[in-house]
Amino acid sequence: MNIHIIGGGAIGLFFAAQWSGNHVVTLQTRTKQQAERIQLEGICVIENGIETVDHVDSKITGTVKADLIVVAVKQYHMQKIVKLLQNANAHAILFIQNGMSHLDLMNELPQKNVYVASIEHGIVKRDERTIQVNGRNKTNIGTYRGGTETIIDDIQMKSFPFEWREDIQHMLIEKMAANAIINPLTTVLRVKNGEIADNKQYRSIVKNLCQEFASVYPYKSEEETFQSVLSICNKTADNESSMLKDMKAGRPTEIDAIVGVVLKEAEKKGRYVPSFHLLYNMVKGEENKPGFIPH
Repeated sequence: MNIHIIGGGAIGLFFAAQWSGNHVVTLQTRTKQQAERIQLEGICVIENGIETVDHVDSKITGTVKADLIVVAVKQYHMQKIVKLLQNANAHAILFIQNGMSHLDLMNELPQKNVYVASIEHGIVKRDERTIQVNGRNKTNIGTYRGGTETIIDDIQMKSFPFEWREDIQHMLIEKMAANAIINPLTTVLRVKNGEIADNKQYRSIVKNLCQEFASVYPYKSEEETFQSVLSICNKTADNESSMLKDMKAGRPTEIDAIVGVVLKEAEKKGRYVPSFHLLYNMVKGEENKPGFIPH
C-alpha cells in the first residue's frame, strides 16, 4: 500500500516507522530541515532501551497521491490541511487528532472513504527524527464516511494493532475525556501523566473533572470515566502531555479544540463545569501572557 503521512510529530513519526517495512511510506513534514534529516538519517525509534532506524521518503511539499493519507497534525493546522486534501488523489483518508472540532471540516472533502482514529500508545518525540515508545497499546479506528472494517487487514501488524469501533462518536468522546483532563491538568501543574494518578490531591481534582465530564457526555458514568483516565495515566506515566510540551516550547496549545469543545457542549446542555472553566482560563492565561518565555 502507498501511504502518505502528513505531520512530523510523535504520532506521524511513529506510524511512518511502523509501516515502513510493509508499505511504501512518504512522510510530509512542516519544515525542510526535518524532511532532509529524515530522508538522510531515517526515523530512530527507542523502545525498551533498544534503538532501531526505519527509512521512509520525506518531503515538505508536492502532489499528494496515495492509497491512504494519514493526517497527524494539531487541530490548529487542520483548516490549512483540509484545503490541501481537497485536491489530493487518495482512496481513503485517516484523521488522528485530539478533540472533535475537526469533524465538521471533513464534510468539505471530496474523498469517499474517510476514517478517524484515537491512539492509545505512549509516544514521546525526542528530536526531529527520534521518538521514544513509553507504552505500546493499540489504535482505535472507525469510519466517518464510506470505508469499512477491511482497512484493518491492510494496515495492522502483530506489534501495531488496530481495533474497529462502530460508534466513532463514543470512541472520540472517550479519547477526549482523557485529553480534556490529562492535558490541561498536567500543563497547569507541570507534571508528567503518572503524577496525577499517584498524587492523592491531584487524583481528587481528576475525580471532580470526571464528574463534570460525565454530566456533559453521559455515555459513561463518572466512575467509568475516572478509571479510564487513571488507566491511561498509568500506561503513559513517563509521558509529558502534548499540551505541556507545547506550553514549554512556546507553541499554541490545543486548549480550544479540546477543553473549549467541552465548555461549548456544557453550555448547550446547561451543565455547570467550574473545574473545566478554571483549567481553560489558566492555560489560556499562560498562552496570552505578554512576553511569555517557555520553560
